[in-house]
Amino acid sequence: MKPIRTPIYLDNGATSWPKPEPVYAAADAALRAAANPGRGAYRQAVEAQAHLERVRQEACALFNAPAPERVILTFNCTDALSMALKGLIDPDSRVVRGPWEHNSVTRPLDALRKLGADVRIVDPTPDCGIDLDHLRELCRNGIDYVVMSHVSNVTGAVMPLAEIAAIAHEAGGLFIVDAAQSAGSHVIDMKAQGIDVLATAGHKGLMGPMGTGLLILREPLPLRHWREGGTGFRAEMDGQPEEYPWRLEAGTANVPGLAGLAAGMAWVRERGVEAIGAHQSALARQLAEGLQALPGVTYDGPAGGPDSGVVSFRLAAHSPAIAAGILDSGFGIALRSGLHCAPSAHRALGTLPEGTLRASFGAFNAPEDVEALLAALQAIATL
Repeated sequence: MKPIRTPIYLDNGATSWPKPEPVYAAADAALRAAANPGRGAYRQAVEAQAHLERVRQEACALFNAPAPERVILTFNCTDALSMALKGLIDPDSRVVRGPWEHNSVTRPLDALRKLGADVRIVDPTPDCGIDLDHLRELCRNGIDYVVMSHVSNVTGAVMPLAEIAAIAHEAGGLFIVDAAQSAGSHVIDMKAQGIDVLATAGHKGLMGPMGTGLLILREPLPLRHWREGGTGFRAEMDGQPEEYPWRLEAGTANVPGLAGLAAGMAWVRERGVEAIGAHQSALARQLAEGLQALPGVTYDGPAGGPDSGVVSFRLAAHSPAIAAGILDSGFGIALRSGLHCAPSAHRALGTLPEGTLRASFGAFNAPEDVEALLAALQAIATL
């Protein structure tokens, strides 16, 4: 049964909505059980721990991750990225990042740059990609880390992970991927694509609740732990356990959220990542084609059209913020406006300081949602 949606929700790049019914049911059941994972031998505590292990198993299946213990449960993608970047990068590290990155990458890297890390930015290409020749040049004398988003949350462009990984590895570096916009809608294979560290949100394409995320390590890298505390493992020790996943997991986990995430990931696998991605991309292409027929509308994305579910655009008649307010109040259409927490991307795109309108499609959107948005835009484009 298709969930009822009110309003027309086109901000799935921020948080997917609605969720599949099994997600709501799993989160509700876990919340009612009310027990700490790993802290007791009674039935509820054991079941709470089982929710966590189900997430790790689902992640291994979805991303071809090497081992469940290297799936670290985080609070969101920002948490996972900070954990990885601040846990690995030293003051003398050489780092290259993409030009389209979210603040969850650029801000921790800026903090690390101020401590001495050498952080460089690869050039963008006119079609919203990255200049691989420039990446090779930046890595020519060796590199420690290459950090890149898989899919831009502004343009929706998809980056060539395997090619980037090959360049990073040839230069002696590790490849860290921000998969916040791609997990659940684009095939990710950590082994085949050469991903050393994968960070993603649980509440976007993986269909889980807010407050969930994943950090996955291809090898047991010696990340510095930035929080210490109870784990339910090696409780006799004064120091934090060195073994994964407890090395980076301290304190009570978000068990209801993670139970919902496990259900969401299972739903994604059952429906099929490729099928979900194809559905979202088809809606994005429908929108992009319709936008190009409207007067006073500028499409800001790959020249060949969207290859993900994200579409950015601008209206000549209204700022993005004003247009979004009109669409919400006058037409019941919810989409994003502004910089989308990615000023670096807007700098590359040339859309600073106001940013863009962004429609981001999810698994439950339909062609009629696109038609409704296009009709509303036509009505307000010349007002």
